[in-house]
Amino acid sequence: MADGVDFAEPADEPRTHVTLRLIAQDPSVSGDDASILTANVKVPWSRMEDGPRGARLHVVDYDTATGRYVKHEPLGKDDLFAEATDDVLRTDWAFHAQHVYATAARTLATFETALGRRLPWGFRSHQLFLVPHAFAEANAYYSFEDRALLFGYVPPADPTGETIYTCLSHDVVVHETTHAVLDGLRGRFLEPSLPDQAAFHEGFADIVALLSVFSMRPVIEQALGKPDKSGRIPRSHVEPEALRRNMLARVAEQIGSVLTQGRGALRESALKPPPADWAKRTDFLEPHQRGEVLVAIAFDLLIDIWYMRLQALFSRPNGEAATGKGVTVDRARAAEEGAKAASQLLTMLIRGLDYLPPVEFDFGDLLNAVLLADNEVVPDDDLGYRKLLVDGFAKAGITLPSGRVTDVLESELPPRYLGINFAGLRSDRDEVSRFLWQNARRLDVSTDYYTVIESVLPTQRIGPDGLIVPESVATYVQMADMTAREFTDESGLQLSPVIDPSTPVQLFGGGTLIFDQFGRLKLHIHKRLDDWRRQQLRLDHLARTGRMDSKRRLGFSDGAARGQTFAELHRTEQSSGETW
Repeated sequence: MADGVDFAEPADEPRTHVTLRLIAQDPSVSGDDASILTANVKVPWSRMEDGPRGARLHVVDYDTATGRYVKHEPLGKDDLFAEATDDVLRTDWAFHAQHVYATAARTLATFETALGRRLPWGFRSHQLFLVPHAFAEANAYYSFEDRALLFGYVPPADPTGETIYTCLSHDVVVHETTHAVLDGLRGRFLEPSLPDQAAFHEGFADIVALLSVFSMRPVIEQALGKPDKSGRIPRSHVEPEALRRNMLARVAEQIGSVLTQGRGALRESALKPPPADWAKRTDFLEPHQRGEVLVAIAFDLLIDIWYMRLQALFSRPNGEAATGKGVTVDRARAAEEGAKAASQLLTMLIRGLDYLPPVEFDFGDLLNAVLLADNEVVPDDDLGYRKLLVDGFAKAGITLPSGRVTDVLESELPPRYLGINFAGLRSDRDEVSRFLWQNARRLDVSTDYYTVIESVLPTQRIGPDGLIVPESVATYVQMADMTAREFTDESGLQLSPVIDPSTPVQLFGGGTLIFDQFGRLKLHIHKRLDDWRRQQLRLDHLARTGRMDSKRRLGFSDGAARGQTFAELHRTEQSSGETW
């Protein structure tokens, strides 16, 4: 008792997770029993308060359209909706709060498990607000200023109709949570840049949503079709083309189909690869359309990894492959291998995020980052996943960039550590700044530009052999402000005639430093600010697409409030938006 307040808490048994029932896709998708397809999943648990409110997430159930506010009970050990009917799942706001909280918590945990540390949000707060009934509009988005994920709903057109809630679509909640996580990991990816950068936010969020759905076995079982009395399905149902044409395309089309009126990105990616000339087409400048390229690559990788894992199910006891029209496989086992493939691929892609440069992203950076991260955790790559990755990106015309990675351990001129506190390199931005200043010439980092260390984060990754790989990841950013005329004088390159010579422009560069557990620098992943050709392409693109701020400057911002970036992308009246 302190100041009249009793701080005694009930004695709970120690636990880190609770099992909760979630809608596996959205309420329009039914299972074998014709009821809403749901899944029981493990969700990270922390001390809970009304809201529900935990250490990292806080549900604020306020409807701006009606003024209704509801504070729900904390999530507990027992799932109150384990046996709930479809009508309750669709209409009960308490279940909506549980669904959005549990789905967002599961998504955050997926990132933190893959990266081996707690992740910060992009704003100065430890809790992300989740607003399941924010407004009466078919939209959902992450807002930096509001520190929130805002989910809309569509009231019925007539009294007998059904209200559509975006918060009940599993992939919508995962997609928006991923935006918030990426903003915390690489906040500069919201700066105006070349088209791959905005496309990455949308494409990667779709990939995480898709693979999150496929990591739940009931979804795959349902999509594979009904089994016979012994629980088996024809082998033809799990051949690569069948998976691509039937199962994957069916699930992708069902994800959010009611909410999106047939949203194309996931479905189109399942059915066909991007056109060979996508990088030159103006329609692929739109972030969602361009992000679809990454989704298509992820689809193919999932199929390849899944089919590789299925080979053991195709073998007879004597080791020969079972073939022919009458050959069947156990549906539950096939679905289990698909769920494992989805989780494995998702972990592999998320691990690469730490190895991305902090600015000026392009698709080649993602390929490079995933390969670097995977090589650190799985040096041997016995299953050939990295080759699948390289081949998958190559089919879309994306190759490894050159000159962006320095293997410092193999460098002829290694860094100097005299006077450096090795422990500080794992957590102290000032210590990393001192290290960078001392080794600027050895790392080929120009000191002519404003430079700031933006983050220093320790991480621990667990490899397939169970060994822990500790690292420290630091990022630095360089900036330069000048006029278009000064850029021309400095670079010797001409900008587009539509850019007035007096136009202020802002340029970015930077890099990622990977230290081992002893504080020694291993890798330097960099995007030089004085890569004038890249800067020319960026400024010309921003001018051509009208990405100026209110002061008619290029490269500073696109004129919209930072927190409204995703709201504009997802607004339903824009034909290019996500039309949630």
